[in-house]
Amino acid sequence: MLRHYPDKTKIIFFDLEYYVPGDGRDRKTPGGMTFSPVVRGHKILGGTFQTYFPMIDKLEPARSTWEWRAGSEKAVLEAILRLLKHEWAPIESRERLGSLMLSGIGISHSDVPALLAKMTALQLDEPSRIYDLLCGCRQIDLTTATYCQFSFNQAYFAYPKTKSHLYQKYLNGKMMESGKSVWDLYESKDYPAIEARSTAEVSDSIAIYKAMFETKKKHDRELARLKKIDKQAARAGHNAVSTLPDPLPEDIGPQAINVQ
Repeated sequence: MLRHYPDKTKIIFFDLEYYVPGDGRDRKTPGGMTFSPVVRGHKILGGTFQTYFPMIDKLEPARSTWEWRAGSEKAVLEAILRLLKHEWAPIESRERLGSLMLSGIGISHSDVPALLAKMTALQLDEPSRIYDLLCGCRQIDLTTATYCQFSFNQAYFAYPKTKSHLYQKYLNGKMMESGKSVWDLYESKDYPAIEARSTAEVSDSIAIYKAMFETKKKHDRELARLKKIDKQAARAGHNAVSTLPDPLPEDIGPQAINVQ
């Protein structure tokens, strides 16, 4: 059984930003994802990472790595791999200490597979080591972790929520432009805007994660209140029944009563 200690149990919230060149933006795919880590010219520009200790509600300062600072996409990916190794180190050093967790919006179908494909293709380490570091992490994808908190009509239909859904429900309808806006920002060299966007998304992801728990606690409190009311009503009904007069004996019916 895994053991979780407050100073070792951590979640890395992160967001990556991508670039797709102009001639690849009309690419048709089954899932509608334009970016692909295996298509020439498509790049991971970098991202923001923030480590959170959920058992003590402690956040470490955010860290980031970007192509325009590191010098190349490969250097960015090397920095991300070093970060993963650093975060895994205290967990790997002790048997059955739990595992590292990754969280963000849509990370399970985009960010983690993209990192795996790019790091492996660039041979940044042994493929098995890259796989273990990335896929050994438990993933808390907020698009799927929250879907049961939304109203639904079909009893067992589950489908990941969009970023817009999450912002509408948990962040008072805050708006954020599509990730495709980064492509134009990159071409115009508006790097600060890209960095600010990524930092904001990580901060928003943490806020959504916490709001998800607050919503669950609110529902639990309401359920406990209703259960208490039901219990009180049941007790009151039982007391009312117990105070009724005893029934007449079976052999004394209305016809046997002699009224003088």
